[in-house]
Amino acid sequence: MFRTHISNRYLKEDKVITAKSQWELEQKVKNQKQRWKEKEKIEKMKEMALEDSKNALDLIEDYRNLLKFSLHRKHALDWDMLYNKDTYKFEEPKLETFIELVNVPKEDKFFEFLFSSLASKRLEKQKEAERQYHNAYTEYQKAKNEFLNDQKEINESIDQFKLAYEETISPFVERYFGAVIENSQYPNGFHKNFDVQFVSDAKALVIDFDLLHPENVPDIIEYKFIQARKEITPRTMKKKEFEDYYEDIIYQLTLRNIYECFSADYRNTTELIVFNGWIHGVDTSTGQEFHSCIVSLQATRSEFLSLNLEKVVPKDCFRNLKGLNAGALYQLAPVRPIMELNRDDKRFVESKEILAGINSIPNLAAMPWEDFEHLVRELFEKYFVAVGAEVKVTKASRDGGIDAVAFDPDPIRGGKFIIQAKRYNQVVPISAVRELNGIMSDEGAIKGILVTTSYYGNDSREFAKGKPLTLLDGSNLIQMFKDYGYNVRIELKKNEKAN
Repeated sequence: MFRTHISNRYLKEDKVITAKSQWELEQKVKNQKQRWKEKEKIEKMKEMALEDSKNALDLIEDYRNLLKFSLHRKHALDWDMLYNKDTYKFEEPKLETFIELVNVPKEDKFFEFLFSSLASKRLEKQKEAERQYHNAYTEYQKAKNEFLNDQKEINESIDQFKLAYEETISPFVERYFGAVIENSQYPNGFHKNFDVQFVSDAKALVIDFDLLHPENVPDIIEYKFIQARKEITPRTMKKKEFEDYYEDIIYQLTLRNIYECFSADYRNTTELIVFNGWIHGVDTSTGQEFHSCIVSLQATRSEFLSLNLEKVVPKDCFRNLKGLNAGALYQLAPVRPIMELNRDDKRFVESKEILAGINSIPNLAAMPWEDFEHLVRELFEKYFVAVGAEVKVTKASRDGGIDAVAFDPDPIRGGKFIIQAKRYNQVVPISAVRELNGIMSDEGAIKGILVTTSYYGNDSREFAKGKPLTLLDGSNLIQMFKDYGYNVRIELKKNEKAN
């Protein structure tokens, strides 16, 4: 008899195989291993079903506790954490490194006295090592200075952001609460889309928040392995259970967002918050897409922070605060928001395309001033598009008003940029720079950019020092166009009136 002992570590099984011949033994071993392989597959599917069921129930539990999860966390921005405190990571070049790299021989006075050519060769190599070291050190200092300047700019922008929020400047208050909501942690698969607006006169914050559609809410309570079909099948909540669960999620989201914003507002910039919960969907009766508000809740600081959110039933709390909804929330019935977010600015006008025909413009300083403003808007649109910002041009005016506005959506770095275009043929008066600085303050912008075809005097540049102002003269403007592949010309006509 032929015999062998085989085992399966995963199944923790072993077996002694016997046969009358070596060939029969090998076949029996092969068949047994195949049976074990099939059994392994089934056992692994069972384990997968158990693991997936646990993960699904954990995810549902996370959604059931959206509000409680938030109550034990700090929501005010940690300004200190936002600062860039990195140190420059590259080491300063050392002359010794290049002496070794160039293979400069050590000085040998005796042999160099006997053979003067040796001294010449050593000094030549020494000079080459010093040249390479000088070039490397220059590049190192340039890169380090750029790093430090960028770091300084970032940290100064955070200082400005913090100060502007604390002084209740509307765009910065909006950026602050936008960052608070963006930083809030949600379960896996939850994608946030929202907008905020601060109404300074009423000290009111309006939050428009896209809620989860019922189809996107996790509802699987078990992954069941079906032995007969050798497959895993998900089992979902029953209809009534899911409807109650979905409603609870929506009410929790409403209370959570209001709580996080009030608790983060350490300067008490806001006395009233209005939360509007919106739903994107498709009307199955018409096939048309819709975007409807299905919940709206208004709460004052004092009444909301007096609540014990640890113990409230979200639906009861929503009703007690006189929140608006129309029937069962899973039906997605629309309601009119208590206060609507309004982003319309009647100053903005349709953009005019000038850049495509720039090669036919012989002199930027002589083109119509309105076309020049649109051209600058297109140029800066190319610049800002890399960070997802939007650039809009305002109505033509000669009263020193805004020519273009850029909106960077980044909650920390971004904000509102004011861009003014001045088609000048002579030195830009300091009054234009002062006007832009005042407009920035009125508009709550984080930076002002003044673009001209001409040049600035020392008084203008001195005034701009230490302020979030960038002055771009004609040479800077030409270079920006070149960076995007456009060759333009500027020829100043000294006697022409400024525009």
